[in-house]
Formats: sequence, structure tokens, C-alpha cells
Amino acid sequence: MDVRMLLRSFLALAPGIIVAVMIHEFVHYRLYMYFTGFKKRELPSLGFIKRFDPLGLLMYYLFNFGWSRPYPINYWKLKRKGTAKALLTAFSGPLANFFIGFTAAVVLFFTDLNVFCTVTNETPIAFPFMNYVSDALYWTMIVNLNTSLFNLLPLPPLDGSSVLMILVPEEQVQWLAKYQLYGLLALVVLSLLGIIQLIMWPITKLTSFLALVFTS
Repeated sequence: MDVRMLLRSFLALAPGIIVAVMIHEFVHYRLYMYFTGFKKRELPSLGFIKRFDPLGLLMYYLFNFGWSRPYPINYWKLKRKGTAKALLTAFSGPLANFFIGFTAAVVLFFTDLNVFCTVTNETPIAFPFMNYVSDALYWTMIVNLNTSLFNLLPLPPLDGSSVLMILVPEEQVQWLAKYQLYGLLALVVLSLLGIIQLIMWPITKLTSFLALVFTS
């Protein structure tokens, strides 16, 4: 891949990654605020920049899925206000990512933007901006669908681990909380060993197939 194509891929992926991280953490934050009754000034700042994890960001660029630094939510305390509220807060991030990915797919399908860009690239008249929009929408679809499903794995800091924390009996919460501290380390090690990529292989293949369906 030449430098120009590398730069194009980098820029096309950026909006999808930014949207995936910001939307994911924002819905967690807003639902937590809503269900607990806290005012904005009573909670730690969301701090969008703080939500980007360097290694998680690198994973996004290498494998089109990754992770962010989660907004600090005490799911066990939230569970006292209702298990359903705690579960909805935990699942809200992946659901938001799925909605964004599906919306991007629908836009690509009904606008035929990908086909338009392919045709115009074969003529003397090129539309670089439209090509960029098409690429950005494509990767927004892929990244958000991958993020939605990836976050269901029961490893901290992913949402699957929060769901596990909510569902386990009270006497096992302390034991589970101790191992939450090592979750990110486990995620990094499993990623370096290629195990996470192996687990995600069926999911990435599925999203690639859906991308083919919606853009052809």
C-alpha cells in the first residue's frame, strides 16, 4: 500500500472511530445520569478526549474494532435502582453503535454512493470529496457494527464484563471486582497473541458480508 492510499485509509477510518467512541460513551453517561438522578456538576466530566485509549485506538486502525476508556459507572450501585436500569445502561453503548452502523449501511444502500463513486472514478471527472464521504460512511458502518458486537465480550473494560457484574449474585461481586483490575491487561495480552482477533473473526466476516450486501 502506497503512502497516498495509507493516508486515505487513515482519514476515512477517523470519523467512524470518533463516532464509535463518542456515541458509545455518551449514551452510557446520559443514561447513568438519568437513572441515578445526578446533576451534571455532581458527576465526573465525560471528557471525550480522555475516553480514547491509545492501544484501543491502534486496534481500531489495525483490525477495525477496539476499545475506549469507559466512563466510570458503578453498576452495582445502579443495580439497586433496578436491574433493568443497570442492564439498559450497560447495553446502551453497543446498541448505539449498532444503530449508527445500521444507519450508515442504510444510507449507503439507498444513495448508491459507493456505485456512484466507482463509476465516476472511471471517467476523466473525479469527485474526491464524494469518494471520501463514501469511504467514511463505509468504515463508519464497519467500525460501529464491529464495536457493537466486540463490546459484548465479558472482559473489562468491555460492556460484557459490566453485564456480568450486574447479573452475578452479591456474594460474588467482590471477587469479580478484584479481577476487573486485570481485565485490560488480559485484553492487551490476548490481542497481542491474536486470540481476540480469532474470536472476532466470524464477526468481522459477517460485517464484511453485510457491507458487500449494502454497497453492491
